[in-house]
Amino acid sequence: MTDKTVAAAIVTYNRLPLLKESLAAVLAQTNYLSHVIVVDNLSTDGTKEYLDSLHDSRVVVYHADKNLGGAGGFNQAVRLFGETLEDDYVWLMDDDTIPEPDALKHLVEFSESHPEAGFVNSQVRWGSMTGNPSWMNVTAPRAFTWQRYLTDKNQPAIEVVNSTFVSVMFSREMVAMVGLPQKEYFIWGDDMEYTNRIADIKRGYMVINSIAVHKSKENTKPGDIIAEKDASRLWRYDYEYRNRVLTARRISTKDMIKTIIGAVIYDWRRTLLKRGVPFRAKKLGMIIRGLWRGLFFKPTIEYAAGLHQTKTISLRELDLEELLN
Repeated sequence: MTDKTVAAAIVTYNRLPLLKESLAAVLAQTNYLSHVIVVDNLSTDGTKEYLDSLHDSRVVVYHADKNLGGAGGFNQAVRLFGETLEDDYVWLMDDDTIPEPDALKHLVEFSESHPEAGFVNSQVRWGSMTGNPSWMNVTAPRAFTWQRYLTDKNQPAIEVVNSTFVSVMFSREMVAMVGLPQKEYFIWGDDMEYTNRIADIKRGYMVINSIAVHKSKENTKPGDIIAEKDASRLWRYDYEYRNRVLTARRISTKDMIKTIIGAVIYDWRRTLLKRGVPFRAKKLGMIIRGLWRGLFFKPTIEYAAGLHQTKTISLRELDLEELLN
């Protein structure tokens, strides 16, 4: 056990039944929870009235005066954590995330025993505890380290290079070092970009015994424009491809070029040639338009007031031998 405290943060928009379930699961955590920040993105389904009716001193509510998008919501949540609370860690999730009662306990205790950890996330399952992995929340292990887990099955966590904002936790120190999530992303990719920043200077881990359920409508791969059948979701891909370019550019120019070429060769070409792709013409235009916009998309990184530490060392600057030890 440790005396560290955690502020959870949930971003919500017009999903009141899911919000109620998510908030109840967070408030039921067995250890370490001190506050729950709820950012309401101007919901119109009774969310405001429900949140205003709560009488739990742990719940901190922020009513946005416009829809900030998921990215803007998480930017505001981490800002509130940094500027108005004194907790040691912040734990982010969407309003359709249902963590197990001991999910937070496992995240905190792993972090406290592994000071090299910059962020930790949960193992995410889709729909229920017995469901398949939630494919949009599966993150990649760090290169050259994954084979360790083939030989040591007692490892408590797997080292990863990024994470979605579905049950991910990081410290106040990390917020000071890397700043706030990029609100200009609006939707999609802000979580990957932000955890990339953290993993560039510390390490990221998926803690195996920390489990959360993601109650998304479908168990799809992230950003799969070819398979997308819902016309009401198409607008999101303008952001998807624009944001991909910036995320890659912040790693390296080489990564940006690879991302653009990959999107053209794989996504655009397959959208053009594969049979039965719905909304083909619209999707082809979105891919090119998003990539083009990404070349000129250069928002600055914000920091919480009074919480800015610029001295960092990139893991990419370390040699391979040091990285593996």
